[in-house]
Amino acid sequence: MNPALHERRPPCPEPRARGCVPPRTRAGPAALVLALAVAGVLAPGVTPAAAPARAEVQSRPQAPPASEISPAEQAAFEAVLEGKLIRAREVAEGVLRSQPESFVAHFVLGYVQDVAEGNFPLAVYQERQALRLFEAKYGPTPQPDQPWRWHARILRTLASAYGDLEKPEAQLETMARYNDLYRPRMIAERAWPLMKLKRYDEARRAANEGLAEGSVDQTQIAYNALCAIEFEAGRDGESYRACDKAVTFARSRGEQPEAVDLTNFAEAARSVFKLDQSERLLLEAARAPADGYANPYMELGALYTREGRFSEALDALRKVPAYRMQRPAFAREADRSESRRVLAAFYLAVGRSEPALELTDKAMLAPDRRGHNSRDPAQDEALVAVLDRRAHRMEAERVLTDAAARPWYRRVAAWFEASWLRIEGWASGRRAARLLDDPERLVGIFRIGTAKGAVMPPWLVGDLVEIIGPGVVQAAVERAAATDTRPGARALYQAFEAEAALARGEYAEASRLATAALGGLASGEVLLTTRTEAVRAEAARRSGADASALVGLYGAPLQRDPGVFRRLDWAVPVRLSVGAGGLSTDVADALARSPSFDAGRAGLPLTVTPAGAGVRACLLGAGRAVIGCVSEAPEADEAPDEFVARLVADFERQVFAPRIDLSQADIGSLDGNPRPGRDPLKGLLDAPPAP
Repeated sequence: MNPALHERRPPCPEPRARGCVPPRTRAGPAALVLALAVAGVLAPGVTPAAAPARAEVQSRPQAPPASEISPAEQAAFEAVLEGKLIRAREVAEGVLRSQPESFVAHFVLGYVQDVAEGNFPLAVYQERQALRLFEAKYGPTPQPDQPWRWHARILRTLASAYGDLEKPEAQLETMARYNDLYRPRMIAERAWPLMKLKRYDEARRAANEGLAEGSVDQTQIAYNALCAIEFEAGRDGESYRACDKAVTFARSRGEQPEAVDLTNFAEAARSVFKLDQSERLLLEAARAPADGYANPYMELGALYTREGRFSEALDALRKVPAYRMQRPAFAREADRSESRRVLAAFYLAVGRSEPALELTDKAMLAPDRRGHNSRDPAQDEALVAVLDRRAHRMEAERVLTDAAARPWYRRVAAWFEASWLRIEGWASGRRAARLLDDPERLVGIFRIGTAKGAVMPPWLVGDLVEIIGPGVVQAAVERAAATDTRPGARALYQAFEAEAALARGEYAEASRLATAALGGLASGEVLLTTRTEAVRAEAARRSGADASALVGLYGAPLQRDPGVFRRLDWAVPVRLSVGAGGLSTDVADALARSPSFDAGRAGLPLTVTPAGAGVRACLLGAGRAVIGCVSEAPEADEAPDEFVARLVADFERQVFAPRIDLSQADIGSLDGNPRPGRDPLKGLLDAPPAP
């Protein structure tokens, strides 16, 4: 999931502008200049603090006096106002070649680096140069008869760039300088950097002062900030109400709520386990114009994966890159690593470890900047490490599984390859453990849906039992549960405790906790539910339950989400029944060697019988219901060992393929009769989403 709320960030260097290109229009240059004039960009509603009026939007555009800037400088600035940022950069660079002391040119270059290039360090450098040059000429407190509007613009843009660079102290200092000199003050804008510094009481005061100011802009910024402040402060109910107010305020004005407010509200809804409402809000956000850092399709992909709705998750994730390109230029690269994490988690959920590994490698090398959202960066890094560990372990199992039907020397080579993959996975696990070596961060990560819960999918949290140990997990879960009063939270904690009890060898307790959790988990928590069912089944197997009990306990998760056993590194107990003749014995031997199965006297029936010139292999559940079944014959000139390898691979794909109601997927001529699919994602994943 994605517990991080996003900041409203008007991408313009002017106090009352909502965006250099209004997000709901695609106007031509003339209409754009007119819109910006009305918004107060060409002649913003800013006055020196000593002026009698706090804010008066001019009735008509009024550029700075011609004597103060050159025609080339004016051309660079006008290119910014027209949204022609490449042109603005080129003109500004030309100005600096002939006027190296031009504060206007540095201002324009800083703005372009911040908004168009996303190069925040260079943006700060350029804006600081602009400020230094302006104040060298006019002083730090320009007089009313001097071009003070440039000073105001530089301070506002510098404050924004400091925020993007994750420098909240410098951002607050710059805002304070602006507020000392100009009106209207930046009031609610102060709330976000105060929140980033964890000064929550001051942040609330700033947001409430913005609400008291009464303007539309201040109200919108204040509600956005309060939504995030309460989320970060652990007041989930207050955060939900503030996010609701942000959306309701827009609706009360007859406006479509902006995507950033809708996605924030969706996140707050997930924090109180209102998954259906979260989905509705995200779908509405996807229909709204892209206006900032939010990407509703990414969040929908994570939500659908959590709910086991894999084809819908894939459809949403395929739309992430196109939506990203609709966002303002400064926001396009802000969450690329996060989108890789969400996509990697999806691939792990559907059993595709190879593409997951490629994505986690990239995400570990290039983390996102977090100045625009409310999350602890160490949480992101810990999750990437957990995902990378799981991807390596699943890939190791895939290598061994593929080699199970091969000659002995191929199996030996596969063992060495798998061992190296596990070593690399162990290293990622140690990295995750180091990042979680903070009591508050560790306890918080179990509070699913909250700011402290990071972006950890609830179905992956159990991996921490192996990474940091069951005793540490148990203590952390107890601390997290002690202060969590959210309805529905208790079942999640019981699921985590069940896995810790299983690792400690307390099988009866693990079974009790898993059963209790299954009685309280929401219907949308499909992947966590199947993981908890698998924990209960494994507890029964390790405690020596009889065959009939195991068939029922393992059959349920295998019918719903069979990939859970591969995500857990657990073999499914089977009772092999082999028919005489043909290649049946060779197939049975290969299946017995597979790490996917544990052949013994107790387990699910796995029958391998001759079928004409070929072999039929079937895994059966309770009442001999078919979980997976293949029947194949050798092709012409196909060697016996190649046939056995092919049949075993096809059988394992059938057994462990994601179970998808075909009504979720648009994959061609269906008969209109919804039924569980056998790897229907195979065709859908032929063209995977771009990372």
